[in-house]
Parts: sequence; C-alpha cells; structure tokens
Amino acid sequence: MMEMLIQKTYNPNEIIVNEGDEGLGWFILKSGTVGVFKGSLKIAEYCEPGSIFGELSGILKRPRTAMLQALTVSEVVCIECTLTELIRQQPSIARKILVNLAERLVKTTDDLWGAVGSVDDKSNDLITTW
Repeated sequence: MMEMLIQKTYNPNEIIVNEGDEGLGWFILKSGTVGVFKGSLKIAEYCEPGSIFGELSGILKRPRTAMLQALTVSEVVCIECTLTELIRQQPSIARKILVNLAERLVKTTDDLWGAVGSVDDKSNDLITTW
C-alpha cells in the first residue's frame, strides 16, 4: 500500500487539482484547509484531519468535477489506486469513503428539499429517475 500513498504539503492558494483534470485516486487531509470550487464559487471546505475528498473521479473514472485548492498550508495524502485495489488492500478507508458519500448525499437531499419546499407543495416533476 505504501507505493500508493503520496504525501504533499500545499501552500495557501496552491491548486491540488483542476476541474476537468484526469485523475486516479483521492485525497486524505492530514492538516490545513482545502476548498472545493466550481468555477470561482467555493462549494465546500475541508478542515477536519482525516477528511476524504476528490473521490468521485477515482470511483467513477471521470475527470475531476471540481478544483481543489489549499486555503491554508495543508498536508494532504493522495491515494493513487483503483477502487478495487483500495477495497482489497484498505477496506477501512473504502468504508470511510462510502460513509462520507452517503452523508453528503443526505445533506444535498436535505438542502434541495429546503430550497424547493415540501413534497406536498410541489408537483411530481421534481422526482428524479435513476
């Protein structure tokens, strides 16, 4: 697993990855604060040690969906491997990613419903088919 881990320190305003970059893997915050940006809009911020971010690109094998930028001096560990390799070699990290994604989905759903009102007040046009 050690060959998959790359630790790096980023200075304030230093870009970790750009939106649209190809990338394998995800990041774990050791210290500092990292912002997540869509264009010039900051949509999230990570400041808790152990926070996992940037995982969508690795899981979905798609270009990065947002820019990641250090807001303060930040120590970040990049895990460069496929999801299958991570599940086999580090199941506790894979579990944390799954829980993290579920928590974000709940928050996004709550935020959406807060923005559009209750289901009783809206038409079925808001129902998304997966």
